[in-house]
Amino acid sequence: MKLPSTDIAAWRAAQFPFFVHKICLTHASVSPLPAHTRDAVKSYLDRISWQGQFDFVHDDIYHRCKERLARLIGHGARADEIGFAGSTSHALGIVATGIDWKPGDNCVVADGDFPANVVTWKNLEHTHGVEVRLIPHRPCMDIGVDDIAPLVDARTRIVSLATANFLSGYAIDCAAIGKWLHERGVLFCVDAIQTLGAVAFDAEHVDFLCADAHKWLLGPNGIALLWARQGALEQIRPAILGWLATKGRDDWYAYDTEPIASGERFEPGARNMLGVVALDASLELLEATGKGEIESRVTHLRNYAAHQLQEADCDLLWDPNSFRIPHSEIRNVSGIVSFQPRHGQTADLYKHLDRHFALSLRNDRAGAEWIRVSAHYMNTEEDLDNLATSITEFRAG
Repeated sequence: MKLPSTDIAAWRAAQFPFFVHKICLTHASVSPLPAHTRDAVKSYLDRISWQGQFDFVHDDIYHRCKERLARLIGHGARADEIGFAGSTSHALGIVATGIDWKPGDNCVVADGDFPANVVTWKNLEHTHGVEVRLIPHRPCMDIGVDDIAPLVDARTRIVSLATANFLSGYAIDCAAIGKWLHERGVLFCVDAIQTLGAVAFDAEHVDFLCADAHKWLLGPNGIALLWARQGALEQIRPAILGWLATKGRDDWYAYDTEPIASGERFEPGARNMLGVVALDASLELLEATGKGEIESRVTHLRNYAAHQLQEADCDLLWDPNSFRIPHSEIRNVSGIVSFQPRHGQTADLYKHLDRHFALSLRNDRAGAEWIRVSAHYMNTEEDLDNLATSITEFRAG
């Protein structure tokens, strides 16, 4: 299962059949499902058709998947601090609606983040009377403590940000931001869907992490994780408390309403075991190569793509080699670079490229169109060379 040092093309054709007919460069949107994951789901379906959907059939997979996720998050994350959700929005919603909000409380989010991490919080204005404060937008979304500080006061309960912006690819300094917030007693939530499985980030001062499986984790739609550090987990009382999420769930007639002391408080009832099985298999595939090797390849391919796109006479939303996190020596890393042809026709170029490449067409805050490239570890320099060649052909055509 491990990415081979040679003949990557043959390995990829077997493990990612999607690449046989189109080069996938849109892992920041939806990744193709690996053959290993497909086979694991098939095997599980065969098993439950014979043995039934009883706990003994899948409990080991359920717990193993959480252990894999805890290792991926790192920084002391524990498997019992993780709950499964239906999507990133669902996980963020569990956090947002589970806080014991008081009149006059506020939260802080960023204008320019993906709507999953803005709409969820803004809805609190209607449901809980919470003031939602927006960090002002700027194209590269290079958010730091200086942007957050003017919005935080004694009534700020939580700040929720993307670990990397979905369009610019700019990765925030979670350690610096989280440490500053914790010194002021403010919780820190991250939408990690654009980094988890691709590049490392520092979760030491993060309280809540939400991420869906269908992007860099190579999993299916419909399964996501919510990790809550123990001290923060205990502050969340789920708005929907199911019987399986209670401390006294083994006594059916106690009708207990005290949430269980683990991440299972976020899982109200029957679990999406098909999603868990698929996610576990995809995580196994990633573990076989190793998160260090994956980050090295993802960041290399991102920088290589930026160079090739500039050579093909394209403008980048942001140059990944020219930005560093403010007041930090940490290099800004992610797997995203967005571009547009220097002389316009972005939508037409996207249609031209779509014949051979899976890419994403995205609008910025001002309505300008950008084509987003997001290469994963199974991509190659040749994929990006071919992309640049196709752009040059379009301009000449």
